[in-house]
Amino acid sequence: MPHGLAVILGAGGGEEKYGLVLPVQWETMIWAWVIFALLFLVLRKLAWKPLLAAVEAREKRIADSLAKAEEVARASAEIARKQEAALAEAHAKAKAVLDEARVHAEEFRKRELEKARQESEGFLERAKKEIALEENRARDALRREVVDLTVQAASQVLGRAVTGADDRRLADQAVSEIVARRVGTGRN
Repeated sequence: MPHGLAVILGAGGGEEKYGLVLPVQWETMIWAWVIFALLFLVLRKLAWKPLLAAVEAREKRIADSLAKAEEVARASAEIARKQEAALAEAHAKAKAVLDEARVHAEEFRKRELEKARQESEGFLERAKKEIALEENRARDALRREVVDLTVQAASQVLGRAVTGADDRRLADQAVSEIVARRVGTGRN
């Protein structure tokens, strides 16, 4: 085996059985470390700070965006809560207006119904009075007619003319008694 570090591939340790033994190339390794160190220093000087600044700026933008998103979420939740409250208030007002309208409509209906009932009762009462008045007029006219017929009948029976206030009064009294008896027994 050559001196120095070697990379062994395989499990047996020998090249005859499984793999190759690669020799270490010191010159290449040193140059790789030198280039790595130089590149590291250059990148650290030139790229690391701007790259780190870009990453930090991106982290800050993400944090700001998250904070704004939370703020917007809180604001939208507050707006939603206010809208729900306003909607509930509007529903309550609408219900109150509808309830009030129902009450007014019911009161109006009752007033109009009472007014119509009173008008119909008044009309019925006036009709009853007019009927009673006409009935009394008809009775008076019938009574006068009966008195006149009675006076004429008495004149014919007696063969002389029955005149005078007494005769008429007696005939009127007789007719009134007959009418009173008929009314008292329920016959009209």
